[in-house]
Amino acid sequence: MLISLDDVPKHTEMEVGLKAWNLSKVKGTGARVPFTVIIPSDVISQLMSESGIRHDIFKLSRIVMDSDRPEKAFELEKEVRSKISSLSIPEDLLDGIMDSIAGNVEKMIVARPSPYASELVDGDLKGRMGVWYDEPTKKGIVRSIQRVLGSSFSLKAIARMMDLGVYPEDLDLAIMIQKVIFPRSSGIAICCPARRRNEILVESTWGSMNGVPKDRFRISMDLMEVVESELSEKKIKLVPSPQGIREVEVPHHLWMEPSVKGGEIEEIARTSSDLSLILGTPTLMEWVIQEGTDVLFVIQAHKEPERPPVKPLERKVINWLEERREVREIKEERSKEVKKAEPLTRPGKVAPREVEISPVALVASKIYVRYPAELPRGLVDGWIVEVDELSGLGPGDHIVILRDPSNIGDLGEVKVLVVADNPKEAKEKLFSIAASSPSSEFLIYLGKAELVLMSDELSDIYDGAVLPVNLEGFSASLSLASRFDHLMVDLKEEVPSVDLISEALSAGVEGFLLGVESVEGQMEVIHRAEMRYLLEKLRYLELLLSKWGELEA
Repeated sequence: MLISLDDVPKHTEMEVGLKAWNLSKVKGTGARVPFTVIIPSDVISQLMSESGIRHDIFKLSRIVMDSDRPEKAFELEKEVRSKISSLSIPEDLLDGIMDSIAGNVEKMIVARPSPYASELVDGDLKGRMGVWYDEPTKKGIVRSIQRVLGSSFSLKAIARMMDLGVYPEDLDLAIMIQKVIFPRSSGIAICCPARRRNEILVESTWGSMNGVPKDRFRISMDLMEVVESELSEKKIKLVPSPQGIREVEVPHHLWMEPSVKGGEIEEIARTSSDLSLILGTPTLMEWVIQEGTDVLFVIQAHKEPERPPVKPLERKVINWLEERREVREIKEERSKEVKKAEPLTRPGKVAPREVEISPVALVASKIYVRYPAELPRGLVDGWIVEVDELSGLGPGDHIVILRDPSNIGDLGEVKVLVVADNPKEAKEKLFSIAASSPSSEFLIYLGKAELVLMSDELSDIYDGAVLPVNLEGFSASLSLASRFDHLMVDLKEEVPSVDLISEALSAGVEGFLLGVESVEGQMEVIHRAEMRYLLEKLRYLELLLSKWGELEA
């Protein structure tokens, strides 16, 4: 079922994909490559066919081809991503991957798509298909496969494929599970004698290369010496983590230091030259120098194609995405200008004031999103993170999930969400950290009926609570949990009904915890529910004003 990198030559390009095929050639030259195991395309194809995802991709590609209106495309893309995010991975496949990585991967895996189609060359889809970093566990593997599949069939990737003459539903897609090489430095090397006057271009930076300032070196292929260098100021570096690429500050004394040494530049150039004889020219090689060991690894290499320009279908999708981004920015800007409505008053107390309501469609509830979802900062009150992720975020009203309180100091001015199995454990965890983190606000996660039934007692010691939307007997639980001073609902990755969110708002819920993949759909439902709730209140106010007028008359 699985294919090791050493066994790739025994298989076809269709089975292993272009990236794995080329990486096996790199390893054949003696260059160091990360440990890699390949899930072949027929296994991925079967998973997608049995789940109905392949048929949905077919429908999505035809919408991209035939429609000039993006609404259906965005809606169906969301459905495809939702299905992929819940795709079940067979246990025997997971066991096989775990057996393969045992002893070979210690800290982190990275999953990479390895596509194949007769009309494609390696590099044609660069930037359209993403990778995913995660833990070397079954849960991490499942998440990695799901995320890579989701990015591989985005609207941009689908449009690019069709512009190149490939039907996305017929794409042979393998997935590479690799050991992550933690980078001291990384970059690319381009060997193209005809274009670069018998020179190799090397670009490098601290950490991972992805949109950060970089150093550039031109190396003579004859002498393997640097003939020209250009250093950049590198104040931050990117490093892989189970939550994706993180920014880390570079020590001041390294800002203007070259990110590779003289001997390393020569080794990179010689490796690039050797690979050009195998792959042809121009050859593009991605490399990493491992943190702590200064050992060079080749992550991938391929003959760099003459990149085809952006063609009509991809241009259409880019325009769709740009229009949606502009709409979001307008909403975000207008949200800053929206005035809060005055609270309603009971008749006979104070004469009702005129309430000014903005017609702009906005979400007013507190919104917390699981890191690292993509959502404009102005629409998010804070991120939901594990304890060890907090240090990588800037200041903000974040929710920190606390599972194990041992050896945890002051978490600062954040909301601490305590996860417990029973009321006794909920109290013990709170008391063990409350003294060491006095500026934190403590919430209890009501994930079990036993905790909900103890809402009276727990609300005396906890500042608030979070109720999962999929808890059995949600409506009854909502009523009991309303005894807390602050109550929020965890939507996880579910997109609930407008009625359910309206019910939560009526019960006094002040905010929602959102997922990563379903953020857009969840925000839309919350907005619709808020508008419905607001209209009901306005009708009630109108009725009160009418009765008040009758009394005045």
